[in-house]
Amino acid sequence: MTLVRIAEFLSNTLGIALIFRLLYLRLHRVYRVFCLFLFYELLASSVFLYEILAHDARLDYRLTWIAMRLVAWTLSLWMVYGLLTAVLEKLPGILRFSRKLLNWAFPIAIGIALLTISPDYAASGLSDSVQPIVRAVGAGFILERVIATVCILVLLGILGFVLWFPVQMPRNLAVFCLGYVIYFGSETALLLMRSIWPHDSINGLVSDAINFVQSACLLAWILLITREGEAAPVRLGNRWRGVQVQERMIGQLEAMNAMLLRAARR
Repeated sequence: MTLVRIAEFLSNTLGIALIFRLLYLRLHRVYRVFCLFLFYELLASSVFLYEILAHDARLDYRLTWIAMRLVAWTLSLWMVYGLLTAVLEKLPGILRFSRKLLNWAFPIAIGIALLTISPDYAASGLSDSVQPIVRAVGAGFILERVIATVCILVLLGILGFVLWFPVQMPRNLAVFCLGYVIYFGSETALLLMRSIWPHDSINGLVSDAINFVQSACLLAWILLITREGEAAPVRLGNRWRGVQVQERMIGQLEAMNAMLLRAARR
C-alpha cells in the first residue's frame, strides 16, 4: 500500500470514527456545519481514492477533484462563519458587527490572495502545459491555498480576539477552534511550499502531509471532545492575569456589546 493510500485510509477512518462519536454524544446538532464539512470531505476523499484504484479510463480523478473542491471551499468558508457565530453567541452585538466585518473582509482577503495567483501559476510550470485539464488543476491547487489562507487569517483573528478578551465558551468549541487553526495553518504552509518548489515529488509529499495533519486533528478531536466538555466553560484569554484584570476586561467586552446593540437599533 502506497503512502498516499495509507494517508487517505487513515484520514477517512478517523473521520468516520469522529462522526460516530459526535452522533453517540448527540453533538451533531450542535456542530451541524462541522459535521457537514467533515462528511463531505470524507465523501470527496472516498470518491477520489476509488477513481485512483479503479483504473477506469472513463474516469478522470482530476476533473472530479476540481468539481468537488468547489463545494469544499464553500463549506470551509461557511464553517468559519459557524465558528465565529458559536464563539460570540452570547455577545450578539459584537457578533452582528463581526459578521458585517467578515462580509467585507472575505471578498477583500480573497481578492488580495488572488493577486498572487499569476506568479504562483507561472512558477508552477503547469501554465505551460498544452492540456487544459493540467492547467485547470494548477489553478485549483492555487485556489486551494487561497481559501486555506483566508480561513486561517479569519481563524487567527477570532483566536486573537478570544485571547485578548476573556470570552467564555464551551471546552469542546475551544478544542474545535484550536484544531482548525492548526489544520488550516499547516495546510496553508504546505501549499505555499508546493507553490515555491513545484515538483511532482513535492506534490505527493504535500498531499500526504496534509492528510496526516488532518488525521492528527481528527484523533485529537476524538480524544478531547466529550459530553461534559459541552457544559464545561473555559476562557482562553487573560488566564495569566489577575482576577481583577479579567473582570475589568469582561466589563469592557459587555459595554462594547451593549454599545453595538444600541447602534444597531438606531
